[in-house]
Amino acid sequence: MMPSARLMDTRSYAPFYPHPLLRDRHVMTIAGSKLPRPLGPFLELGKDFWLEVDADTSVRLETHWQKDSMAPIMILVHGLSGSSRSPYMSGTAQKALHAGWSVLRLNIRNCGETAHRTPTLYNAALTEDLQATVDWVVKNHPRCPVAIAGFSLGGSIALHTIAKWGTEPPENVIGVCTVSTPLNLVSTSRQLHTGFMNRFYMKLFLDGFVKSMRRKSEQYPELYPHDASLGYKDLYTFDNQWTAPAFGFDGADDYYNKASAYRILDQIHVPGLIIHAEDDPLVPYNELSLKALEKNPKLRLLMTKYGGHNGFFGAEASETDEWKDEDRWWSENRVVEYFTGLVKARGVVLPRAS
Repeated sequence: MMPSARLMDTRSYAPFYPHPLLRDRHVMTIAGSKLPRPLGPFLELGKDFWLEVDADTSVRLETHWQKDSMAPIMILVHGLSGSSRSPYMSGTAQKALHAGWSVLRLNIRNCGETAHRTPTLYNAALTEDLQATVDWVVKNHPRCPVAIAGFSLGGSIALHTIAKWGTEPPENVIGVCTVSTPLNLVSTSRQLHTGFMNRFYMKLFLDGFVKSMRRKSEQYPELYPHDASLGYKDLYTFDNQWTAPAFGFDGADDYYNKASAYRILDQIHVPGLIIHAEDDPLVPYNELSLKALEKNPKLRLLMTKYGGHNGFFGAEASETDEWKDEDRWWSENRVVEYFTGLVKARGVVLPRAS
């Protein structure tokens, strides 16, 4: 049986030194989403399957399994308009596999070519998809340690899911790690709607939503009219028209307020590492977020000066007495290092990568 005690993380992590050409927060952010990871045949060697969430919705998981059936399992959740194939998802998964983990990359409903398998949208507090994934893992691998990592909006989904468990999380779940996650959607929305570059990012997100709504109106015309993809000048307009009412919120302001993860951090009872950069151009960490983190001793904030949003490409691969990074993608290596430290503290011996 696994030890039930959830040990705290006390290790020191290698500092982040940005690549000299990527010190600008916008350049770093764009590089994080566009620079390829050295994956080789990694993606082709994975297997995917559909997991039923409810009678109307199924999600697609891409998986890589160790030969050792007792290997710990890492679940990864992507960000807004991302998928299991987003570079940071694939990069983290490959590192985790090399470190001895089995890895599941979750496509949230409507993402990663799953729009035809659900009539609904998704939001920052949607827990059903991740909950179904954890339930499946716990049922089929009851003795394997399970760790959950979320990137950007995926981190919000991870935190909300864990908060719902309260003081009784599944025994398998040993910890959570988030990277560049918005804890306060009100301030994040305000930031996204300010400045030329942020409006550029927002348009990229909005273009993805417009394409998604176009598909929705073709697949579910009884729910989404033919003009559902038209008339949005920004994300606020879209969320006010579709996201908020679809999930029972009274408009975008109500959605951003109630779905902000800082409100539920006190309900999280597993260890967590929150990775964030001070220069994140999309997600500011204000006093509300920082105070909420400080009040929960199980959560540790690892804040860097540079890193952008989901970037963190370093000048070189980091190395300490306890850990050597596989490549320059600092935050991806920290996710794997953090979880590996947690399982080793519990006496779990990771298998050699297979």
